[in-house]
Amino acid sequence: MASPEAPLATEPGACALCGGRTGAPLARGWDFEYGTTHTELTLHRCACGGVYLDPRPSPSELARIYPSNYYAYDFQARLGPLVARVKGATERAKVSAYAPYLRESSRILDVGCGDGHLLALIRDTVAHRVALEGVDVSADAAIRARARGIMVHVGAIETVDLADGAYDLIVMNQLIEHVGDPGGLLRRVIRGLRPGGHLFIETPNLDALDARLFRRRYWGGYHLPRHFHLFDRRTLPRLMAQVGLDTVAMRPLVNPQFWIITIQNWLSAHGRRDVAQRWVSPFSPLWLAPFTAIEVLQARLWWTSNVQLVARRP
Repeated sequence: MASPEAPLATEPGACALCGGRTGAPLARGWDFEYGTTHTELTLHRCACGGVYLDPRPSPSELARIYPSNYYAYDFQARLGPLVARVKGATERAKVSAYAPYLRESSRILDVGCGDGHLLALIRDTVAHRVALEGVDVSADAAIRARARGIMVHVGAIETVDLADGAYDLIVMNQLIEHVGDPGGLLRRVIRGLRPGGHLFIETPNLDALDARLFRRRYWGGYHLPRHFHLFDRRTLPRLMAQVGLDTVAMRPLVNPQFWIITIQNWLSAHGRRDVAQRWVSPFSPLWLAPFTAIEVLQARLWWTSNVQLVARRP
């Protein structure tokens, strides 16, 4: 693995909404969270409202910035029994939001499925019999998902051979912010949706209170250098409209982990990475409890750290 001090190979980034590169600097930072690189990168806010990373890591660096211990590759294994129980309740509430869009034998695709925990929960929760598929770039994550009985396509969604018009519901949780061309990704996903099918997206919320408080450097939702684009509740529906999707619903989502990762980021940046890793965990009930309360209290103001959007293919 490359030393964090080794320069990170980069390529130009651009706004997902207009393609421009004239935005004003919004935030700077390096990989506080995983320590894969100390190369400073800059997020820019475009005049049209889009936020993008420029420059951003080149494709040749993806294996470096997504290390083998990346949380999504084995998410469930990181949760203790208590947190897993609470998280399970949250995930079941999420699945209940999918239920009105499902019918008997609906086909569901989770893009960026990781270890398949969400698809398994859908299978175990919804009343209908449904067909489940996932897509993930990680072969290791695919092995864990297949162990749950999930069919997984390994590779980027742009290159995986999926049937057109086949899926009733496509889920993209915490993914659209990771890709270089969100519009291109969405157009590929739309091809997989049947007419009248629905797309669920979850992504960090730039309107969040913690995003406002730690705007310039340490916000956990920046997830530098892995988040290439970020959105709020105005720009995300605009992107859907640009690719021909109708936004039918949006809601704020509670995400206390970004608050905790923000603290980790500050400690790591100030030479206390050991303290951050040992004592400040986004999976610890002692940290999750107070920040969950904060997130719940501010939900009506749309200041939660995540946002969910539901879009329909006409």
